[in-house]
Amino acid sequence: MLTREAMEGVYCLPPTPFDQNGIFDEQAFRENVRKLAAAGIHAVVTTGSLGEFHTISWPDHQRLAKALAEECKAAGIVSVCGCSGVNTDEAITKTAAAEKAGCDAVMNLSPYYLQLTRQELIKFWHDLAEACPNIGITIYNNPQTSQIHDVETYRGILDIKTLCGAKEAHYDWSLWCNLHRNFPELGLFTATEPEWIIPTMKMGERGFFTMIGAGIPHYVVEIYNLCKKGLWDKALKMVDRWQEMSRDIGSQPFLQGYGLGGHKAKINAFGYLKCGYMRRPFLSVPKQNEEKLAEYIHSKYADMIRG
Repeated sequence: MLTREAMEGVYCLPPTPFDQNGIFDEQAFRENVRKLAAAGIHAVVTTGSLGEFHTISWPDHQRLAKALAEECKAAGIVSVCGCSGVNTDEAITKTAAAEKAGCDAVMNLSPYYLQLTRQELIKFWHDLAEACPNIGITIYNNPQTSQIHDVETYRGILDIKTLCGAKEAHYDWSLWCNLHRNFPELGLFTATEPEWIIPTMKMGERGFFTMIGAGIPHYVVEIYNLCKKGLWDKALKMVDRWQEMSRDIGSQPFLQGYGLGGHKAKINAFGYLKCGYMRRPFLSVPKQNEEKLAEYIHSKYADMIRG
């Protein structure tokens, strides 16, 4: 089980691979986890927004949790399964399944669709922890898909022993600083990549979440290692190159008109992982576009990719 003391490193969020019929591709998923572990990733985090927790079928979600736990345990890295629910009971059902499968932790939104009061948020996290006492909890602090958790909300749940930290998926720098100052024992990892990686680690944070790291894991792990060594100038040069690439790829015509499918196409185009297709209602980028994107990426950014 993940603890707040042990939460550190690069937490990578790969897209969930599906075949053309929308069925979870377990073989591809297992191979992807092994590849990320081989690249030095410290934790694999599944079924968040880009991991399509909101589209995957419940039977496939259970298969994924079991495969995640098994592969991460074999590789000696941390397994974090996204188990968000629209209400407390759904979140408990999913979290209990991940707990039974042997996952180290979950990454959960608070119940979404309608905003909760602070008292309701605090009660939710306590109920979840009480029902599932043998799995670590990381909060998916995302105002776009749920709601923001502020300092007073965290203060109300700090007594939960299994609370490890959070994926801070917002752009409120003042909030992150206040959370970090008040709760240094928690792993409050930024998901605002790559801009906040170096500032947060300079302030003593122990790691970060990464989505694009599923495409360039060696590159991202090297940035983390440089930060750990205090080689900030070298790390900054790599981050600058990362930002240049992200802006450039995002402007390419191959991805225009696609939402989440555009991100999965990017990861496929890098060529390190095989992430397949989107599930409905999201659209997959046509394979010819993905192939053109791959050719473009490998012609301009081969220095960032290792096979």
